[in-house]
Amino acid sequence: MSNKQIDQNNVEIENNDSISVCDLLKDNTTKIIKKCETQTPIYAQIYSNYYDEYLHSLVDIFGTCYLSEKHFFDSLGIDTKTLDATDKFWKGVTETIISHIDMYTNFRKVQFDTTTSFMRSYDHFVHLGMDYCANIFSQFNVKHQINIEK
Repeated sequence: MSNKQIDQNNVEIENNDSISVCDLLKDNTTKIIKKCETQTPIYAQIYSNYYDEYLHSLVDIFGTCYLSEKHFFDSLGIDTKTLDATDKFWKGVTETIISHIDMYTNFRKVQFDTTTSFMRSYDHFVHLGMDYCANIFSQFNVKHQINIEK
């Protein structure tokens, strides 16, 4: 006598002590996915540390250049109006770059949200298809059992 269990779709499946191909694929795939999930925070932290170091080195480079360039440019005696105009120009460039960074960040957020929504819709669609197939296979098995009993 075989043990029977009911799966999530209320379809009876036989539970004999052998392993099926589906079990092998599901179990191994689940292990790999769980391993990837545990690595995500590590990768995010590594990238964050790398990016922080990159930005820190840029600040250091500009800080070092500032000292040597300040002495050089101060000795040139550039007109105050020219410096004010240059300052206005670079403030405009800076604001434009900051605006572009904000737009790109918003774009990536919308892109991420859209991709996530698509994955959820696809997952829902796949579940509908799997439910339909399970229903068809269930009907096939019932018809097949009736024909065997006759």
